[in-house]
Amino acid sequence: MFLLSSLLCALAGHVSAFLVETSSLTDLYPPLWKECPGQFSDYRVENGVYTINPWLYPERMGMYKILVTFTAEYFERFAPNNEANILWGLPLQHGWQYETGRLADPTDETKCGRENGNHTCISVDSWWACMNYYLSVLPFFGAIEAGVLGISSDQVQLLPPPKDQMYFCYSVTTCRSTFPETMTKWSTFFQQAMEPSKSWDDLLKYLWDAHVASIEEGRTSFDDRSLYFPKPETDFGKSWATAMNYIAAIRFETTLQNVTKFQKALPPRLLKPDDPPYFIEDFTDSQNRFLFLLHGLNKMHNDSGHKFLSLFRNLMKSELLRKMANTVLEQIILDDNISPQELDIIFSGYI
Repeated sequence: MFLLSSLLCALAGHVSAFLVETSSLTDLYPPLWKECPGQFSDYRVENGVYTINPWLYPERMGMYKILVTFTAEYFERFAPNNEANILWGLPLQHGWQYETGRLADPTDETKCGRENGNHTCISVDSWWACMNYYLSVLPFFGAIEAGVLGISSDQVQLLPPPKDQMYFCYSVTTCRSTFPETMTKWSTFFQQAMEPSKSWDDLLKYLWDAHVASIEEGRTSFDDRSLYFPKPETDFGKSWATAMNYIAAIRFETTLQNVTKFQKALPPRLLKPDDPPYFIEDFTDSQNRFLFLLHGLNKMHNDSGHKFLSLFRNLMKSELLRKMANTVLEQIILDDNISPQELDIIFSGYI
């Protein structure tokens, strides 16, 4: 009887711990995650073809939710409860864009994305929204093409935005013909993810290769849209896009908890015209440090004629140096003992 009681207590403790861990993970999910579609049948279907409106936040986020759900089995060997799925970075970033108003109409000509209008609307005039299109649609169609999502390439179509339709693709076929190299990189990532022999580090490399390719496609098409924002926000967006090349080189781990931890350092709102550089009063030290680092990195990148990126990529071919770079990044951004002013002194000779 004593042994049975002990076993039952141990089991209860294990279940309780599991429930607490699962609950804490769900607290990290992006905004409206529970309300977003999680399977194809949650979208409109006619004659076997699913129609998705990627210009509504819940429907675009639903594409991510399907990706994360359908690929869970490939990452279970790294951690339970889908926490180690390295696709989490994509929906978490999109959720941050939504929460901070970066998907709303920056021209104020419509109420798209506004609280007093359709707050789930995604504006085609938003640089962030258009850049994210290539980071949602291309991986989604790449997964379909790779056979991950269990449907054929002709079973999904996307609705176009109200204008500038020529900048976007709406099916696997049109995305493949318009962005062949980037689509190949996304398809390759999903194919590699299905291989049990592939290492964690290898999968991060394939993911970041595809991620950077999507960003470069977006920068080519949507650079002019950043001008709708105040200059500090425009500069931040351009620095952010540049920084992704360096984040990719260190193979930053885009798991649920890791991305959530670092996203606390992201600006919690759009930058305003009168925001002082890197020392914004209503931002945390961590957020100010992050803005300062992005500015410095972007300046070194441009002043070197992109040679600094080539040097950095060569250095980051070493697994040891990548681990060190990730550690340094975490210390600089998240260590509250380092003030933005101290960073300014340290890097003043370089930027």
